Amino acid sequence: MSLAGFSLQNKTALVLGASSAIGRAAALALAEAGADVAVSTTLATQQEELALKECQEKIHALGKKSFAQTIDAAREADVQTLITRTVSEFGRLNILVNAHDLPFAKPFADITTKEWQRVLEVNLTGVYLACRAAAEPLLSHGDYGRIINIVSLLGERGMINGSVYCAAQAGVLNLTRALALEWARSGITVNAIGAGWTDGMGLLKDAHIQEQLVRYLPHKRLAQPHEIGEAAVYLASDKSGFITGQTVWIEGGALSHL
Repeated sequence: MSLAGFSLQNKTALVLGASSAIGRAAALALAEAGADVAVSTTLATQQEELALKECQEKIHALGKKSFAQTIDAAREADVQTLITRTVSEFGRLNILVNAHDLPFAKPFADITTKEWQRVLEVNLTGVYLACRAAAEPLLSHGDYGRIINIVSLLGERGMINGSVYCAAQAGVLNLTRALALEWARSGITVNAIGAGWTDGMGLLKDAHIQEQLVRYLPHKRLAQPHEIGEAAVYLASDKSGFITGQTVWIEGGALSHL
């Protein structure tokens, strides 16, 4: 078996949400595989901007081209500017990774319309905006393009106080399936990585919550960000050319748990 098909040399990638643990892992894994990688935030905050700068520096340390841009993933003008800059600086766009994520938990009856709309805007509309803006540069190649949407396992199962977040994640899953069918003949694959509870997530910095989840999971541990990143490399590679509309679940058996 040849491993050459896993190389991403001469490929360019854009990872939205690389300011998070999972997004950063995906960006670094793609760079390690040989791609030049542009990165962006999910929200235009100072905390995310600092995390993004660190990610960009690590990509440069791997000898790959990169730039970092602070955006609000739900703002159409921000996303369009990001895509345009990627094509301008790299010459093309081959791989789009949507890793932005806005966690939210609240009893359903207490969710305001504004909160509902904001969670959907970032987690679902943000994916739509990125895919639509990337359509022209991706479709222009005619034989190769990759879209990888990183979603939560809560897109497949419900959670108390998680109604709007679950709804948004489920929307991304079905958008992935529909877009895969629409763009298949153009040589573009559209897949998702379903991430379980992963080390480095903001919620899991609470030791009590982390302990409860680890006890629940069959593997008795959290997912590690690099495990999601390695799956992204596979889905971006030539080896995955006949896989589209699928979700690769990295969740330690959580979806099989009674």
